[in-house]
Amino acid sequence: METVLSIERPRGTPLQVRRCRWCGAERTCPAGWATRCHLCLDERTSPEIDLVRLAASSGFRAPLREAAQLAAVTTLVDVLAQFEQPGWTVIAGDVLGLPWTDDQYTAKSHGTWGRHDACGRIQVMSRGRDECATCPPEPRSRTHRARAEDAYLLYLVRYGDFVKFGRGYHSRVRDHLRSGATPVQVLTARHADVHVAELALKRRHVRDVARGIEGVPTSFGTGTEVLPIRLSPDLLDFLPHGEDVTHRFVPLR
Repeated sequence: METVLSIERPRGTPLQVRRCRWCGAERTCPAGWATRCHLCLDERTSPEIDLVRLAASSGFRAPLREAAQLAAVTTLVDVLAQFEQPGWTVIAGDVLGLPWTDDQYTAKSHGTWGRHDACGRIQVMSRGRDECATCPPEPRSRTHRARAEDAYLLYLVRYGDFVKFGRGYHSRVRDHLRSGATPVQVLTARHADVHVAELALKRRHVRDVARGIEGVPTSFGTGTEVLPIRLSPDLLDFLPHGEDVTHRFVPLR
């Protein structure tokens, strides 16, 4: 039997880490699952893994299966190293595809998990710079949590027969105006509330968006938030507590 470690997570289900009884490699997986070791190959492997390719890519002069396992070790070490960050300790990961393949586009992962050294919180990690979900946001953080209380804008601008809705700071609205759009409605509220309101707008009009329109400003992007003018939404329906600041963007006459 494999060794199964259960690590308590703050306000979450325990993290399950399995340790292979043969090679000692550790991996994460959901509770109750019995996923395979990342490194050890067995009778189930040959039909599913290209041993010749793995062995050739490893550069190791060893029998085929041993070379394939060495290649898996190299892949495992390399991938986990990509998650190392100052202030965090990587616990274990579930590397996409191992032991069959290292193709990250055809396999799913249960994530790489780490412990925040300062407070001990355990959470899934990314290849960027992670922010602890328990500790206060770091200075100059750009995460949604750090900007939750910022004053933010939900806007609707018009160009010809189309309107575009979106969110951002003042500079984002003025980008559209410099491109020839005119303001229709601009509301301000907490960043967190504006974010939720825009998601609701997108869900409401997911089938109405006009993509690939010629002649609209480049600031309108690919059209995922562009609607025919006849479908112009009232932003107050989605952000009822927002303050109307449209006048800030209307040029003085």
